[in-house]
Amino acid sequence: MLDDPRHWPEGAGLYCTMNTGDQTLNHKRFQLQPLTNAQEDIEALALNILGLGFVLLLEPLDESKYPFLRGARYRPGRIVISYPASTNWLTMSWDDGRVHEPLTMLFVRPVHAKP
Repeated sequence: MLDDPRHWPEGAGLYCTMNTGDQTLNHKRFQLQPLTNAQEDIEALALNILGLGFVLLLEPLDESKYPFLRGARYRPGRIVISYPASTNWLTMSWDDGRVHEPLTMLFVRPVHAKP
């Protein structure tokens, strides 16, 4: 699968699990969680990068098996992060002839309660 993207089954690939309106905490962790089947084979990898949630699915999408992927964005084309004074983005290229929509995140500074 790593040597030739044509070996990836239809529906396999990167999914962003965040949805419009979701809030997340930007933290300095890189979290990985393998998702395995009954035989302990890795079928997917859940990952969190700086508070952004993704799943790398290594098999065709089966929403009954992975209901948390309903509504997930398949192979985003760009991740845009808008701050009050700047905008940053990460662009991804997928060689599959499809349109890949961008994801946009708006930075919101948390309100801290005064003591």
